[in-house]
Amino acid sequence: VLADLDRQALAPSDLPTRISLDDLDETDKATVADILGEGDVWAKVGDRNTYWRVVESVLAGVWRLEASTADGTTSEWIEVGQVPQPVLTVAAEQPRATIDIPEHAPQGAMNALPLLVELQERSRAYQPGGENHVINFTLLPITEVDTQVLTSVLGQIPLVIRSGGYGSSRVFATGLRHVWAVQYINSMGNVILDTLEIGGVPVSVLAAREDFEDSAERLGEILEAFTS
Repeated sequence: VLADLDRQALAPSDLPTRISLDDLDETDKATVADILGEGDVWAKVGDRNTYWRVVESVLAGVWRLEASTADGTTSEWIEVGQVPQPVLTVAAEQPRATIDIPEHAPQGAMNALPLLVELQERSRAYQPGGENHVINFTLLPITEVDTQVLTSVLGQIPLVIRSGGYGSSRVFATGLRHVWAVQYINSMGNVILDTLEIGGVPVSVLAAREDFEDSAERLGEILEAFTS
């Protein structure tokens, strides 16, 4: 893990590295869990055959994953990267490339149809590595009917990411490729910013180069304390 953190700090990669925990006994797994702890970002990801539970450790960019398959098989591993591989895979494979935009908006809608057209166009135009585009609902006249239309047409796949602590957020992958619903929450649990983000995994949940540098330094200190 430390070596992978050092590599990510030098040259961040979009692809995480994987370190299996399946060969460890329960005592060793408990030690790893105790050292890594649980941070403020976690995710639930699924497809037809597999369900993943993802928790970022107290070291940003270091993730613990547990997979459960339909036949009852389970496995555990660590990933070091900006975001875990199951999130990338499900986000790329499950959403649709197009949506069926209604010809007519229901009574009470104002901007749902133009927004759906814009989302479709931006989704088609997005290229991996490009900058995400954010649509801020607090700056637009959006009615409750608009929200219902957007939710119904876009849909949602089983990919939810939550970030706690300061600047809490909820991220939902919609049924349209590259389109994410991102909500920012205050300390009272109220939504203070409601957005749609078109592009790759939203920046709010990605580990950055500085995170890898800090995590490498902290893990080095932890290991030194354990071996001294």
